[in-house]
Amino acid sequence: MKALIFSDSHGMSSHICWAIEDNPDTDLIIFAGDVHRDIEEVMYVYPRIPCAYVLGNNDYFIHDIPDERFFEFGGKKIFLTHGHKYGVKLSPVRVVSEAKKRGADICIFGHTHSRYLDMGDICVVNPGSARTSYAILIVNSDTINIEHKDI
Repeated sequence: MKALIFSDSHGMSSHICWAIEDNPDTDLIIFAGDVHRDIEEVMYVYPRIPCAYVLGNNDYFIHDIPDERFFEFGGKKIFLTHGHKYGVKLSPVRVVSEAKKRGADICIFGHTHSRYLDMGDICVVNPGSARTSYAILIVNSDTINIEHKDI
C-alpha cells in the first residue's frame, strides 16, 4: 500500500496535485497540518483517494478538523499531528514519546518545513513543506519504507 505524506502547503495545492500525478497508484493522502483548505481542493480533484489530515497552527478559520489522528494503514498504526503542540521545532522527542505511548508504528508530523526521517523503534517522518517536498510511505506486510521526494 502506498501513501503520499504532505505538510505545510500554505495555499499551494497545485504542488500536491503534481505529486499525485507522479504517483497514480496512491492509496492514501496524509496531510500533517497547515492545510489552508488545500486538502479540500485535492479531494475534489482526486475523489477516489482517501485523505487523513489534521489541523496545523496556521489553520485559523478551520474548526471541523482534529489536531491529531490515530489510524491504521496497511496494518500499521499511525500517529498523525502537526507537531506544534509538541515543540517539534526544538526536538521531535515529545512527539515521538506520545506516538510510542499510543502504540504507533509510524509517527508523522510537520510544522518545521524541514524533512526528517528516523527509522528507529518507530518510523518518524516529517515530509517538509509541500511547497518543495513530500514523502512516500510504502507498507508491504511487515515492511515499512519511507522516502522523501522533491516537488
